[in-house]
Amino acid sequence: MESQPLVSIVVPIYNAQKTLNRLMETILNQTWHELDIILVDDGSTDDSLSIARTFEQQDSRVTVISQSNSGVSQARNHGMKKCRGKYIRFVDADDTLPAESTELLVRRAEADGADLVIGGYTEYIRSVGHDFNLEHRDDTLACDQVLPLICRNSNTFFYGVLWNKIFRRALIEHHGISFESGLTYGEDFAFTMDYLRSAGKIAFLKDYLYDYRRSRGSLTVNQAFDCVVHPWRNIQTKRRLYSHLKGMYVARNRFGQYRRKLWLYLFRVGLNK
Repeated sequence: MESQPLVSIVVPIYNAQKTLNRLMETILNQTWHELDIILVDDGSTDDSLSIARTFEQQDSRVTVISQSNSGVSQARNHGMKKCRGKYIRFVDADDTLPAESTELLVRRAEADGADLVIGGYTEYIRSVGHDFNLEHRDDTLACDQVLPLICRNSNTFFYGVLWNKIFRRALIEHHGISFESGLTYGEDFAFTMDYLRSAGKIAFLKDYLYDYRRSRGSLTVNQAFDCVVHPWRNIQTKRRLYSHLKGMYVARNRFGQYRRKLWLYLFRVGLNK
């Protein structure tokens, strides 16, 4: 049987004792077994670290890192340094993964030579789920062919979050891509734009490969809330995020073609589906 490429899953954790067991059950039961699971505790004040250590003792695929509270960007950067997999996934501690999620992402990446695979997701509000994908796309395109899609959907979950994607570790390391600290939200988007500067093929899956569980304390909700209640800080953050968006188009020699539309990103607040 042909060996499966190793997939690293990085999970930043901060006071996630109520949801971490639920998430880990879905990660450990993925149909793709070759996993390198890195749990990064970001100075939690609850029992999150103890729960993470228990999983580390029970399953050799789990590695726990503990750091003083430094924010989600530093937690992910810390976790990436420990990754050994051919591919990297980023998962939030309050969400869950469908059983075949990782397998479907990796198989598409392997079959089509894609540097980035983007899947659909299910958003749960309490127990009610709503499915979302990008125009039911199920194809693989050269990155330059994806640029018009990004231009008109740049502030959506399909480009603004990490958790419905799989990345190629060699590309991240070769170009020194990391998460920018100091952003109150949008570090996911900035990372993805920096990654796309050098990506070759982008694949889309219409399958629903992530369970985003919207709650008052979820990371994505907190970030979107912050951009509304702190308008000046939101403007400054938007300008920084726009520089990543613009930089990607400049790096691909396409900025002149899209510049009249790209600036509209500055007027879009928060993340849309």
